[in-house]
Amino acid sequence: MTAQIKQKPYGHSEYFAALDGFRGLLALFVAIYHTIWFSHINSLTFFNNGAVIIDLFFALSGFLMFYLYDGKLNSDADAKAFIKKRFARLYPLHAFMLLIFVVFAVMRLWAHKVGIASHEFGEILPFTEGAKEGWGSLLSHLTLTHAIGLNDSLTFNPPAWTISAEFFTYFAFIAIMLWARPKSLMNFLALGVAALAIYAMLYQLKPNMDITYDYAVLRCMAGFFIGMIAAKSYREIKPAVQAMASQKRIFVFSVLELSVVLASTLFIIYCGGKLQFFVAPFLLAFILIFAFDGGVISYVMRAKLFGYLAKISYSTYMTHVIISIAFSILGNTVLSHFAPNWDAGWGGDLWLMIYLCVVIAVSHLTYHYVEVPGGKFVRSLKSPASSKPITKSV
Repeated sequence: MTAQIKQKPYGHSEYFAALDGFRGLLALFVAIYHTIWFSHINSLTFFNNGAVIIDLFFALSGFLMFYLYDGKLNSDADAKAFIKKRFARLYPLHAFMLLIFVVFAVMRLWAHKVGIASHEFGEILPFTEGAKEGWGSLLSHLTLTHAIGLNDSLTFNPPAWTISAEFFTYFAFIAIMLWARPKSLMNFLALGVAALAIYAMLYQLKPNMDITYDYAVLRCMAGFFIGMIAAKSYREIKPAVQAMASQKRIFVFSVLELSVVLASTLFIIYCGGKLQFFVAPFLLAFILIFAFDGGVISYVMRAKLFGYLAKISYSTYMTHVIISIAFSILGNTVLSHFAPNWDAGWGGDLWLMIYLCVVIAVSHLTYHYVEVPGGKFVRSLKSPASSKPITKSV
């Protein structure tokens, strides 16, 4: 595969290697963001303000979906095939991790019942009166409706809110592609206005971009629309980039890549709170520039390590919270006996490195034994109509 890609002229590959590499790296950033013990790394402002990293995933999804499916969603049959494929991609691992969190909830109940765990002040156990993890929230996870305001908080596997938000966004994407497929400049300007209007509305409703269980679908749609605009812009600019001399292209895109990484990093660090709602231009620039795989940073992000992290990135994203909880429990119950201040100084950093290694190892397993076979199973299912035998007319 690598040899074939190298033999192709610049810009002829449909694989956006740099963006894919960033997907893997950013999944690890999210895993760090959700750690619940002190380390020098997770205490950085970059991670404290890291909620907007998720919006880059939404924009990347919009970029890829439009680039891959523009002109290919023309009928109800196409729409059903698209939804089935996306459902197969998302649901098996979501269901598996939901089961893990239900088991964890039951274990908490059992531990309190037998006296292993002590009841902390204000703690409400799962599946008891007033608990956020109950039968209603479980049903919302099973039906992928847990990010449309049915719950009052995140429940069970916290990162799974994005799965619900993105799945509902797919239906909006299908509607647009079937009935109002954007083609002209004005069409894409309208998408941009819609995205900015969503961000403006959310600005009035929320203190920052950490929007999850209530207005998550709107947040996802805004980023998704930005990604669609980036895909159209990429197509328009691509011929000019391909015509550039090799050395000039590498130089120009190396400067652009360094600039957009620096600008995006500074935005995350210094633009917290309400300023996070001005993320749109950073999403657009990041996706568009790295789509060309043209500069030195892109060369680094095409490394096999980042490609591997990208392959398991969905598993990394979905499995890391339960691992973070386990590491926090182990630290407070086991490590604290040997080192009372185990997460002070460099201890928390070492624990973080071990945690990330475990996250990668577990994600490798869930990718190969849950994601891939689960997706194949769902895709192999036939609808009742398609399973009926076809009789020959006489």
